[in-house]
Amino acid sequence: MPTLQIFTNVPKSSLPDGFVGKCSDIWMELIGKPKKFILVHVLPDQMMSFAGTQEPCAFVNCISIGKIGKEENKCYTEKITELLGSIGVAKDRMYVSFSDVARQDVGYDGTTFAFWSPSK
Repeated sequence: MPTLQIFTNVPKSSLPDGFVGKCSDIWMELIGKPKKFILVHVLPDQMMSFAGTQEPCAFVNCISIGKIGKEENKCYTEKITELLGSIGVAKDRMYVSFSDVARQDVGYDGTTFAFWSPSK
C-alpha cells in the first residue's frame, strides 16, 4: 500500500509524458516494495498558495506500512524534491509528509493487511 500523493498547482499540460509512471518507478525504488502494491496519485492544477504566492508549489503525502523513519524520510525527501524540481517546483516551495500506518488500518483484497496472505 505504499502511496505517493502529489498535490501541485503545476498545470497538467506542463507535466511531461510518462510523469506518473516515473513517479511510480521512483517510489517503488525508494520504498522497496513490489510494484503491484505501489499507488501514485498526481493531482495537478490545484488551487494552491505557498508563502503567499501562487508560484509552482506542492504538497506530497508518502504513506506506507513500515519503511518510514528518520533516515528513510530524509532520503525520500531528497529524491522527491529532485523529482518535483523537474516540473518546476523549487525545493523550498513544497512540504513532504510521511505516515507509517498499521497493517490493520489498511484494507486490501477484501480484508486488511493484518489478515491478508498472498497465498489466499
